[in-house]
Amino acid sequence: MSSITLKEVLEKAACRISDSENLVYGELDSATASLTKVLLEAMAESEVEKRLGVRLHERGETRTDHRNGYRNRRVQKSYQVVEIRIPRLRGGGFVPSFLEPNHRAIEEVKRFAAKAFLSGLSRSELIRLMESTTGCRPSNGLLSRVQSEIDERVKAFRERQLVGRYQYLYLDAAWAKDIVGLTATRICILTAMGVTHRGEKEILGFERVSIENESGWRGFLRRLVDRGLNPADLSLVISDEHKGLMAAVAEVLGDVLHQLCWAHRMRNVRKSVRVEDRKNIVKGLQEVYGADNLTAAKKAFREWQKRWFGKYPKMVGSVAEDLGHLLAFYACDGLHREYVRTSNPIERIFRELRRQQYGCGAFANRDACNRAVYRVFNWLNELWKGKDIWHQRLRKDKRVSNAA
Repeated sequence: MSSITLKEVLEKAACRISDSENLVYGELDSATASLTKVLLEAMAESEVEKRLGVRLHERGETRTDHRNGYRNRRVQKSYQVVEIRIPRLRGGGFVPSFLEPNHRAIEEVKRFAAKAFLSGLSRSELIRLMESTTGCRPSNGLLSRVQSEIDERVKAFRERQLVGRYQYLYLDAAWAKDIVGLTATRICILTAMGVTHRGEKEILGFERVSIENESGWRGFLRRLVDRGLNPADLSLVISDEHKGLMAAVAEVLGDVLHQLCWAHRMRNVRKSVRVEDRKNIVKGLQEVYGADNLTAAKKAFREWQKRWFGKYPKMVGSVAEDLGHLLAFYACDGLHREYVRTSNPIERIFRELRRQQYGCGAFANRDACNRAVYRVFNWLNELWKGKDIWHQRLRKDKRVSNAA
């Protein structure tokens, strides 16, 4: 039985390329693609002839099957996509050896798909991306397996047991967008971050909801408790002034001290006073939360209240009403106070989330949102593992003191 020789393959390729006299830039790419196409088709012809025992248009008693035309197949080779004709057999099942599963390439596609899904892309968006960049369409089966593996990791992250003893609990909500029908709709990502007694930060969980309200926070906190969060270990809960959140904390976590964020309160105060009074009002409140102890803070507040109540009774009354929550941080260790009097630590998480994710636009669905948030939060947890923030702050304070 004879087969196509290398000489014949090269002769065919030479005939195909000889049509182009000047092989420059795009023409060179075209010629390379032509050569690749001829070589691959010749290899396929050679293999099918070996399988049949006869060459094309030849007869033979040893024939094991019959030809049945050709089918087109797009093949990725290096940076090019080439469409070639592959012989078909009546009995079926013929696949050239160069098209057999390339496990290394499959793993590369899986890694790329995983990164894309973790960045918030949907399956249809990923398919369009790969088709436009490589000319190849990944199989739905492969993408389903990748999505399933990632979703299992997301589920494990959100349902893991909380084994740490958390001294401080930060609660806040980030806002993003989902595509619902043809419009982008705002969604809310409830988030909890804990700081252990050893000073290690950890994102405890997140939950995507359509709106931030008491019911959502209540369910979220109860699931944290079910996973191992012990309210008795908490010294302080830190959050903004959302009424639903405050009510949920009181109901689920009991008598834990609740610190309202001074940064949020100061922004609200600035908005509610005249520009000419803003500097003095803010300075007075800074003296309240910057006092050395609780007694001095209350004294500073009474002086501030006496000065500004006549002009801004509603604003001053609001601060007075929440004063217990605003000064709760004085029950903590002196080194910790600056860190726990605002929700800035969890706000920094959201800035990182927006930096890495939200610039790409709205999420296609709930699963895409969960995967993208998981990627950032899991990365931060790995980054923080084993690091004592109190030791880091103490070293920073010493450097500042020595520099002074």
